[in-house]
Amino acid sequence: MEQSTSQPPTLDRFSPVRTTPAVNGNSNGVRPVIPARQSTSAPNVVTTELYNVPGVRHKANFRILSQQVRLFDLSFTEKSFKIHTELVIMPSDGFAMSILLHMGQAVILPDDGTGIMVDGLTAKFRRRDPLGNVIGPNVSHCISELEPMIYTQLKENDYNLDITIPENLKDKVKYRKALRITIDCSVKNPTKGITFVEASKDQPNTNDEHMYTYHTPYISGTREWLPCYDEPDQLALWDINFEVPSDYVPVVSAELKEKQISEANEDIWVYTFTQTIPTSACNIGWAIARFTPDAHKETPTIHTFSLPGLRPFVKYTTMFVDKMVEFLEEKLSCRMAYPTLKIVFVDQANEDISVYSSLLIASTSLLYHRKIIDVVQEVRQKLINGIAQQFFGCFICPSHWIHWWVVMAISRLMTSLYVESKLGMAEARWQLKRIMDDVCDYEHQWGKIILSPNLSDQSRRNLHFDPRHEYTCSPLYAENMLKKGYLTMRMLLKRLGQEPFLRVLHRLLTVGLEMSEKKLTPGAWKHLLTCSEAFFRAVSTVTGSEIPTFVEQWVNSGGHAAFAVKFDFNRKRNMIELEVKQDDLEGNGRAQYTGPLSIVVQEVDGAFTQTIQIDGAVTHADVQCHSKGRKQKRKKIPIMTGEEIEFDLSNMDAESPVLWIRLDYDYLLIRDINISQPMFHWEYMLKYERDVIAQMEALERIQIFPSAQSKSIIVDTIANEKFFYRIRCRAAFVLSSVQNRKTEALTGGTPVLVNMFKEMYGSKAVPHIPKPNNFVVTSQYLQQYFLMQALPQAAAKLRKHTGECYEDVLMFLLDLVRFNDNSTNRYADDFYTAGLLSALGSCIYPAECLPARVEVPENLTIEIRKILKELTYSLNMDTVNPSFSRIVGIAALSGIYQLQKCGYLPLDSRLLWMFTETKICAEMRKASISLLIDRVCNDPHSSDCRLKDCLKLLEMARNDIDPSIRKRIPRLLAETPPFATYNNTEYGHTNSCNTEQFADKLWELVTDRKIDGNVRCSFVDVYFSLFGLGIPPVSGGPAEAAGHHRSYVTVASASSNLSTSQWHNSAYEAARRSPPRVSSLGDDSLM
Repeated sequence: MEQSTSQPPTLDRFSPVRTTPAVNGNSNGVRPVIPARQSTSAPNVVTTELYNVPGVRHKANFRILSQQVRLFDLSFTEKSFKIHTELVIMPSDGFAMSILLHMGQAVILPDDGTGIMVDGLTAKFRRRDPLGNVIGPNVSHCISELEPMIYTQLKENDYNLDITIPENLKDKVKYRKALRITIDCSVKNPTKGITFVEASKDQPNTNDEHMYTYHTPYISGTREWLPCYDEPDQLALWDINFEVPSDYVPVVSAELKEKQISEANEDIWVYTFTQTIPTSACNIGWAIARFTPDAHKETPTIHTFSLPGLRPFVKYTTMFVDKMVEFLEEKLSCRMAYPTLKIVFVDQANEDISVYSSLLIASTSLLYHRKIIDVVQEVRQKLINGIAQQFFGCFICPSHWIHWWVVMAISRLMTSLYVESKLGMAEARWQLKRIMDDVCDYEHQWGKIILSPNLSDQSRRNLHFDPRHEYTCSPLYAENMLKKGYLTMRMLLKRLGQEPFLRVLHRLLTVGLEMSEKKLTPGAWKHLLTCSEAFFRAVSTVTGSEIPTFVEQWVNSGGHAAFAVKFDFNRKRNMIELEVKQDDLEGNGRAQYTGPLSIVVQEVDGAFTQTIQIDGAVTHADVQCHSKGRKQKRKKIPIMTGEEIEFDLSNMDAESPVLWIRLDYDYLLIRDINISQPMFHWEYMLKYERDVIAQMEALERIQIFPSAQSKSIIVDTIANEKFFYRIRCRAAFVLSSVQNRKTEALTGGTPVLVNMFKEMYGSKAVPHIPKPNNFVVTSQYLQQYFLMQALPQAAAKLRKHTGECYEDVLMFLLDLVRFNDNSTNRYADDFYTAGLLSALGSCIYPAECLPARVEVPENLTIEIRKILKELTYSLNMDTVNPSFSRIVGIAALSGIYQLQKCGYLPLDSRLLWMFTETKICAEMRKASISLLIDRVCNDPHSSDCRLKDCLKLLEMARNDIDPSIRKRIPRLLAETPPFATYNNTEYGHTNSCNTEQFADKLWELVTDRKIDGNVRCSFVDVYFSLFGLGIPPVSGGPAEAAGHHRSYVTVASASSNLSTSQWHNSAYEAARRSPPRVSSLGDDSLM
């Protein structure tokens, strides 16, 4: 057959081929007009411009085409293995003199210089240290000088291996012909990127030792065990061979091609894997253990791999994974690109789920059995988020680190659609509010988040790190960047509509699938990459919507809008005179917003939505009312959902038809809003509004400014079974806060929370004895179950005016613990028991009338001795018979810590350190570390042991075998630092941790290149929180450091992060970690 002289058409997701429109739904037979192109000598060669993707640019001088990997000589005892790899690369620069690759410090090359060959010729090489001239003993202890230098070096050249191209091959490079690089190396005792989990010392015959890879810091990490191009834009085809002992099973992010016995050793099996979809080294991961493989009973292409003894838990936890895949494929109208999906569960995992191409490496802490109901929703959301990343994150991947947020935000958005579908709109909107609050709080404290920064700009002066490189970005910034990215994607979905937005995603996937099949055309693989420019270009092409203002305001710029709103009702004009102020003080993370702002006015005749235009720092607008005030006591009024509800209008202003107002009710902006309106408006909103976000906002305001009617309305909220259970649980805590502020409400009688619990869950004959537990997994009973956990914890926070707990409440809680009966219940009550123990811990109050430290138990009061007895018994029993994730033991240990903190027990950190040992359950270790950090940061009596504990924690963050523990310590220290930032003068100079020894130790970790990149960057956050941008005063620096400082707000203590109730109760304490910060602009809430 004669070959065509024209090249293939431009299969571009941004410039679709135009056709003549159809007539009456039928094609007129005219084919698309494709412009002819000049022919080439090779039929399969396509010019680069044909497959160009806007904004996608490659940094390296070579493009990788394929890579072969052989892993052999594996030793668990020595924590080592050998690697043989071959890379086929194509020059993109005809004048390149050397080849640069990524290679970690644990990768060892032969000493004789024969480990690397290029096209069969021995090549000279040298190891590079990109930061060798930056990090050293002569560098001043100042992060404002260190971090910009680190970023500059990494931006220019972050490669670790420099291979000189032999002279005989210079012509091949000049004519841009492919080169084959062969590297032989070994890996021994890696400190990052790979985790070796040893067999249990207590049970050496369990055969549960295993090893696996993980991302470090965020998307890369393959360089720690393999010389490669560890960049997301370097896509390649992979052939991977693993030679492992016969009783081990390797699981790789590729498809198993064959399995055979090694010819050299019959005890060794050779597994051959191939990845035929172009994949970057960042998405190549694996795990090796004595796994038990299982195919999913409904979908054979889904495989799970279990460690010894965990098979039943793995099968139950992953029961609905096939439905999750089906949900995503249906929403995206596209099949998953990879033939199979593999899910592996491992110990000591760095993340809950590490995502690689066709592979999820999950933590065993996510596993649960049939008797556990509290963590099911949380685990399923994490699993579907990992599966969504198979579509966007692995298959469609970012072209650069700064575009990582695009694919991760899409994956999170698909997860939210799953939550809406399976868990309900109320749960989805509750999570939405939490994410919005987190983003606004972070930007206010640390600085603005720019989703798509310009790589050519200078470093930002108002940040203590540079977010434009993976190895210099703060983990807190990265986490909140992804949250802000999700909010931005959701805003875009709301503007375009769900169907047009999903069409954009479908287009990206289908073009990617088509281009991934072009194995001989690597230029086509660019369509598997995306970036901010390419994505928004695709949005404009597919939907026809131009959104330059949206991109400039929310993607290319940072900050969030902050509105302070107040209004007056003009009776003569029957209008609302609205005033909207914006706060954009320099350095507070806020930005001026100009554009439309939606407003909902709930009137006595219904809810009316209008739009006002924000055009400056202060905006005045008149909003026309559609009703008139009437002197009525009761009336049926339609609310925004269309439902008609009978209102009690006796408390409102008879001359005004306004019941309440809301701004940006659907979260179409990233903003922080403070609305000043009379308190009865908030009470009406809580009682009659059905939107979860509105009810949460009303509870926040009522907690701050309660009125005489607030108590009865909150009680009605708790008792209303039609309300979302999170609102009812949150209302219980707000009721405790309101009653503590209005002490006259408890002059006598039993607290209302106790009476409510007895009425709902007490036995009929003896109300103070609870009914035997009988948990039922239905929507109605589950809400009652979570409320049953919340009421005792809320009641425990009731206080007398002296700060003491009520005797009735304490006896009530002790009876609940004593008479808790789970003998006939089909489900475990571990979380409920942990909630009761947490409530006992909350009853403990500071011992102002006792000696500073009580050494003899007989000196304690009877009540405290009862609490201590229950906590000690529960902790000991949980050690003998562990609860799920040691949840009961964590709650008991937290209560004992509160006894120490409040002065009832001698201050001794040895108890907490006992539970941080490596043989202890990971969740218990994390809880103990949280308590130790809380002692260092918040216990005023811990001055004697504070420095010792803090130094020990820093050493643990460097050397612990569990990467999740190493990551957790600096994260908590950054969120709750030991002393204040404010120029080191407000509180820091009196803190026992503020010493030169501590500052030097912290700086040592900041400059340590052997630890994980995200751990090092977390210590940069800690250093900035303590000492600002300057040299610490204890190290000879000025008393007042120059530059910006962290803007502190009220944040939760480290101990509040304890997972005593994992997912549901974790948010009971507060709707947000820090209060609204725009009250200074005017607050008329007490009108």
